[in-house]
Amino acid sequence: MTVTLDDVACLMHLSIEGRMLSHPKKMSQTQGAELMVRHLDVSPADALKNCGEEYGGYISYKTLREYYSSYLDTTTRLADPEDLGDPEELERVRTACVKYYLLYLVGCLLFGDTSNKHIELVYLTIMEDGYAGMRNYSWRGMTLAYLYHYLAEASLPRDIALGGSVTLLTVRNCHI
Repeated sequence: MTVTLDDVACLMHLSIEGRMLSHPKKMSQTQGAELMVRHLDVSPADALKNCGEEYGGYISYKTLREYYSSYLDTTTRLADPEDLGDPEELERVRTACVKYYLLYLVGCLLFGDTSNKHIELVYLTIMEDGYAGMRNYSWRGMTLAYLYHYLAEASLPRDIALGGSVTLLTVRNCHI
């Protein structure tokens, strides 16, 4: 059984055209905090605290869920037709909320790691050019390369966990 680019296309409907994400193996606490401040509307102190707790440029699932829930509640409150708040504030909060959600999807569904505890903040760099810039990446190629990387690591005797898009393996096995 081999997972191919066609499998990724059929199962996940991801683009193959574009560039691959290239980043260092480990992002520093400062770099991760800067990304959180720039993209997720987090205060510098909170961003440094989060990255300190997660040993670098990561955000825990729990923290991501808490921020997302908070921003979703704020969006709902600001969008209330009876008490319409500041439109610029609503747009800022909505944008952050969408970025939290996209970070979760990318970090869990496509590029899950073996820790099953946190998501790399480097995926926020994909959002640098806004949502339109996200189309410039080969999501299909990156997802498959990431899965193969973790499959190679999982074949070693010392490894006990699998990263990557395990969904592809699960669904692919169902179609054989």
